[in-house]
Amino acid sequence: MQALVWWTLPLVGFIAAIVWVSIANRPRPRADTHESVAEHERFRQAMDRQTGIPGQPGPESGDGAPPERPPGRTPSAP
Repeated sequence: MQALVWWTLPLVGFIAAIVWVSIANRPRPRADTHESVAEHERFRQAMDRQTGIPGQPGPESGDGAPPERPPGRTPSAP
């Protein structure tokens, strides 16, 4: 009986590993290129927005200048 109890944990771990591998390696549908590019553009726009951190000029400062981009970034085409 003690052997059965001691083998329960490795058996459960083995079964959990098999389930995880089968889920992790399932075939995934191909991503639509247009949707993927649009999602990436929305992400970039969100990252380009200023967060309103104190001490940094924001849109409410009234300077009228667009937010500065970090070096090496190019603006996206409209």
